[in-house]
Amino acid sequence: MVNNTSDSGTGTGAVQVADGKLGGKGISAGPVTVGAGNGSGAVLAPGYLHGANRPGTLTIQSLLTFNGEGIYQMELNSSSAMADEVAALGVVINAGARFSFADIGNSTLPIGTVFTIINNTSATPIAGAFSNLPDGSTFTSNGNAYQVSYEGGDGNDLTLTVVP
Repeated sequence: MVNNTSDSGTGTGAVQVADGKLGGKGISAGPVTVGAGNGSGAVLAPGYLHGANRPGTLTIQSLLTFNGEGIYQMELNSSSAMADEVAALGVVINAGARFSFADIGNSTLPIGTVFTIINNTSATPIAGAFSNLPDGSTFTSNGNAYQVSYEGGDGNDLTLTVVP
């Protein structure tokens, strides 16, 4: 768990999540790769804090890469209209990477509510898409429907917008 508020909770070098979970609400300076390319499950779970259901932001000050077996696991709390987010300086999503979503609340959200779930702080667009979350698709969870955009936010973020 990366739960620092300044500097880097992982040092300055690269972080490789080969198997297991990297999460928290802190800062990581080096590039982060989720998945080793060998078929094992590796998870990035921003906001995850010691098993508590607390949405929050994990900041990666370098490139974030999801390999084929990498999973982006995020939670949204419809009762408080808060969602996990990862902020990264460039994002690459390789073929086979997956998205995992859980609504830990129980409320109906207003139509048009937008959640930025990947804040790409680089000027370049997100490269690729999660295999189970195509651009423009919609999915429903806990009575709320969400539309996916890899061009949301300031034009290069992954957003979920509540739709009818």
